[in-house]
Amino acid sequence: MQNDTTSTTDPEKPNLLPGEGARALITAAAAMVVIYGLQQARGIILPILMACFLAIISYTFTSMLRRYLRFPHWLAVTFTVLADFGIIFGIISLFNVMAQDVKATLESDVTARLMEKYNEVMGWLGNFGLEEQARTMIASPMDIINVPMLLSWVQALSGQVLSFMSTCTLVLLLMTFLLGEARLFGRNFRSLPNSNKGKTDFLNALRSIQRYLFIKTIASTATGLLAWWLCAALEVPFAFMWGMLALVLNFIPTIGSIVAAIPPILMALLMSGWGDCALVALGYIIINFLIGNGIEPIFLGKQFEIATSVVVFSVLFWGWVWGPCGMLLAMPIMVLIKLAFENSQDLSWVATIIEDRPPITLKKK
Repeated sequence: MQNDTTSTTDPEKPNLLPGEGARALITAAAAMVVIYGLQQARGIILPILMACFLAIISYTFTSMLRRYLRFPHWLAVTFTVLADFGIIFGIISLFNVMAQDVKATLESDVTARLMEKYNEVMGWLGNFGLEEQARTMIASPMDIINVPMLLSWVQALSGQVLSFMSTCTLVLLLMTFLLGEARLFGRNFRSLPNSNKGKTDFLNALRSIQRYLFIKTIASTATGLLAWWLCAALEVPFAFMWGMLALVLNFIPTIGSIVAAIPPILMALLMSGWGDCALVALGYIIINFLIGNGIEPIFLGKQFEIATSVVVFSVLFWGWVWGPCGMLLAMPIMVLIKLAFENSQDLSWVATIIEDRPPITLKKK
């Protein structure tokens, strides 16, 4: 007697081809290997990417020197590199000096000021009968803020700033070669067939990145100047340092401006009081709203059509891979990744998912 076997399929269970599961595992494993390799090679990759980043920003200045002042190309490149050198090393040197001043200020009377603010908060909670419970939960402000750890963090930051100066030397050297041969790259690129869709997409993406970085530089400078003026007007210590911090961190999309506001707000609370702390916080909110939600969208618009949540994820991911420099480079990297997805038959759907375009409305006949 012969048994008949029938194969039944569950309609709710996806019908995977025999090799799809193994392919997915291999792809995930390859991605992990690539990410690990990027982390280990950060000492080589980051200077190259930072040089490209600065070259894209600075090429506009080089072009202006050649076009309006009739500088020869080599002289325009020299002036550009010297200007970048002065700006970068000037900011790094000032950061180092001011970090030491911040450390000395915190060491002098930060504990007494923390205790004073702690007692003020506990006294305010006492009006509602919550002081005893609050003191039970938090017996001392040192339970919230570890002052020795904070001081060691400031010291470590100062050391990292100094070590970054050697990296900047390599970055500026690479940027010099990139600017010097920019016309050669452009001529070779234009020699490619015009029918090449990848060429057109890459050129448009490169122009968009250049425009984004140029507008972002202007907006970041305005943010830094306004933050400096705000802190100086409210007599917050180290106002110039907070302005420079706002300028640099504004290049990090979405979360950079928020992080830049935290140190001056805490400094205003420690050195002045709750009123100045609230005014500084309100001032930063107004500045970030005017620049981030007013001026930048006017000039940039939906420049890259990437969803905000994807931008935030990109900032966090590249920050985890490459640290602060990865956060600065997150948006240009994301644009190039989106371009690669759009030109891939297998991954074009990913580019469609992460887009942030207005909904398509069908016209009624």
